[in-house]
Amino acid sequence: MNDLNRLQQLCPPGPSRSPIEWTAVERALGTQLPSDYKELVERYGTGSFKELLSILQPNAAHEVLDIVKVTPSARNAVEKMSEWVAPPCPPRQLHPVAVTSNGDDIFWLMDPPESPDNWKVTVNDLDSEEWFIFGGHLTAFLLGFCANDVIVPSFPGDLLEKPASLTPSP
Repeated sequence: MNDLNRLQQLCPPGPSRSPIEWTAVERALGTQLPSDYKELVERYGTGSFKELLSILQPNAAHEVLDIVKVTPSARNAVEKMSEWVAPPCPPRQLHPVAVTSNGDDIFWLMDPPESPDNWKVTVNDLDSEEWFIFGGHLTAFLLGFCANDVIVPSFPGDLLEKPASLTPSP
């Protein structure tokens, strides 16, 4: 069973969304996107996992969750932050993929840039020098997060008490 199927068992998705024109999204972002991300977004739509973590996606109803609209400003923020805090890779190799309600930003480590299915996940609150790096893809990170197997130091400590859940967004 793959990570997406295991995540669905642990945390059932909300209403499905209409198919996404991924070619246009990737063209707008200037990069290919990982296949697990595309499957995750199409299966889950918009929502908040454990009332904390929301995946950025194309055409999100809320502009702050629209990956195409958020990417330029998130990348500029990382570029500026890199003047005083060293990111885990060159700033242009960080691509935003999710946000938390407490201000953490989740990025893909685009290394190598031409192999999106090999990108890892990293978390930073942009006010800290610490970067949490997860050695797998986004769906595995999300599964571990929901199952309490992946503990991100900057996330609230009471998350371990919350059950796996998805709160769908309109």
